[in-house]
Amino acid sequence: MNIGIVTITSMPSWGGAEIYLNRLNNFLNKEGHTSQIYTGIPQVEGYDNGSPDQVRLILPALTEGIKKHGLKHGGGVIFNDPKRLEEHTNTWLDILTAHLETEPKKDIGIIYIQTLYYPNNDANLILDRLRPYFRQLITTSFDIEPDYIRQLLISNCENPKENLLETFDRVKETLRDLEIRNPFNLMQKQNISEVPYHLHLCHFHQEIMSYLKPSKGHDFVLHPILGDKWISGIDYGNHYQPVIENPSDYTIGVINPLLKKGRDIIGKLIAQTPYNFLILQGGWGGGGVFLQYLQDEYGTTFPDRVRLGDYSQDIIGYYDSINTFLFPSWIEGYGQVGHEALMRRVPVITTDYPAIKQATIGKAKYVPLNQYEDVMAWRDALKDVFDNQEYWHFECNDAALMLLNRTKFNGEDFIRYLEVIKVVGEKTHHHTVKKLMNKPNLLED
Repeated sequence: MNIGIVTITSMPSWGGAEIYLNRLNNFLNKEGHTSQIYTGIPQVEGYDNGSPDQVRLILPALTEGIKKHGLKHGGGVIFNDPKRLEEHTNTWLDILTAHLETEPKKDIGIIYIQTLYYPNNDANLILDRLRPYFRQLITTSFDIEPDYIRQLLISNCENPKENLLETFDRVKETLRDLEIRNPFNLMQKQNISEVPYHLHLCHFHQEIMSYLKPSKGHDFVLHPILGDKWISGIDYGNHYQPVIENPSDYTIGVINPLLKKGRDIIGKLIAQTPYNFLILQGGWGGGGVFLQYLQDEYGTTFPDRVRLGDYSQDIIGYYDSINTFLFPSWIEGYGQVGHEALMRRVPVITTDYPAIKQATIGKAKYVPLNQYEDVMAWRDALKDVFDNQEYWHFECNDAALMLLNRTKFNGEDFIRYLEVIKVVGEKTHHHTVKKLMNKPNLLED
């Protein structure tokens, strides 16, 4: 198959969605298909933002913005001004379609639309421009609007014995009225009814989107596919990590400590515990801002215990250098970092949020959502993982093996899904797609 992946995103930052699509592109090529990513994100030396062989179509305004303001802030020249946003959207699509004109028509286009959009957030206007270059389109659904999840969490507090999906079933009609009154930016660009195929990261989001924006399409849940390098050097089932006796020798990893990813909780844990913390900047470069937050809040950056690492190519080396991964995010499109940590057999402490729980296959140490603001709950979770290292090392090994199995079967099913889409038209093909959609992913939760 000949596949094109188009990422229309918040250039030049490199977040979870871009990482996911880059991994998908690598997987498809490894499986013997021809896949290519079209992106507006420049390749920067030493910065982990995708394979160098991507087709990078860079806006001149973005190049100039990065030159003047640096990589982290250069995109602001485009994305902080809604009027210029429309202008640059058209310009980038002009560049993209001009490039696609020079290539043979592709079997399938996988389209991710995040921040570049036309007036009224009408994603169909973008898809209309791309349809001539792909025989079939698949749209992607990676995020649920934070305001929607916030309302869902408030409703969950009314009955904390419910999990979030049970709360969703109870209040979904009320929240649908909220979405209609105040259309959500991200979700308007997902589950496009005019496109028959949709790609989701997890079943939690698929269930919500299928209710809010029902379509006649055929959805598929594809968990992130990590390459062989993630299992390199690990003898699963035989050699576990050493037990560390002294808390001052124990290192906790954190990535991208923004406010919505638990900044305040992380700060309190640094101030109240004896552990070391290794903080990675992340694709959005929040590390330096976090150190300033510590200074403002606590009068120190705790330099004897807190180190800030660059967002480098060696993400696997980062996980191998920590003892536990702390991920106190209250909302995630998925939670790939938790998945990554477990693949390197690093215990994960995180929130009992459905998407994250599916990413970590139920094998992390979870803090209940109704205890999210309670720093003692997080301290107790850290203490449990430290005091019971042998148990958590075993759990991580088990999780890694389960994730390997899920990836194998999920990936095989996705290839069959694409093959059916390629030859779609006969009723038997639609029946095959429907059968795949109804088949639960192995070891889903």
